[in-house]
Amino acid sequence: MLYCMGCHGPQAQGVPGKVPPLAHSIGRFMRSAAGRDYLMRVPGAANSVLSDAQLAAVLNWLAEEFNADELPADAPKFTAAEVGARRHVPLGSVLAVRRDVVRDLAATGAAPAADY
Repeated sequence: MLYCMGCHGPQAQGVPGKVPPLAHSIGRFMRSAAGRDYLMRVPGAANSVLSDAQLAAVLNWLAEEFNADELPADAPKFTAAEVGARRHVPLGSVLAVRRDVVRDLAATGAAPAADY
C-alpha cells in the first residue's frame, strides 16, 4: 500500500487518463511472458526500494487481491529470482511496450482496454 496506493489508489483503480488501474488487469498481464516482464519493469515497480522478494510478494498479492477473476489458474506466482533477473532492465518506452503487450493479449483472449 505504501508504494502503490499513492498513484494507483487504495482499491488499485488508477486515475483515468493518467495512471492505469492494477485491479482487473494484472491477472491478464500474467497470461504471457511479455506481460509478466512488463509488470516487473514498469518504473514504479522496477525502481522501488522493495527487495526482489518484496516486489514479487506485492505483485502476487495484487494479483490475488484485485484480480482473482482474471488470474489464470495456471499462472505461476512471481518469484524473487524472476523479479531480480528482469526488474533492472529499463523499458525503452513504457507506453509503447504496454500498447504492444495489450495488443498481443487481446489477440489471445481477455485484455485490458486498448487505451490502457
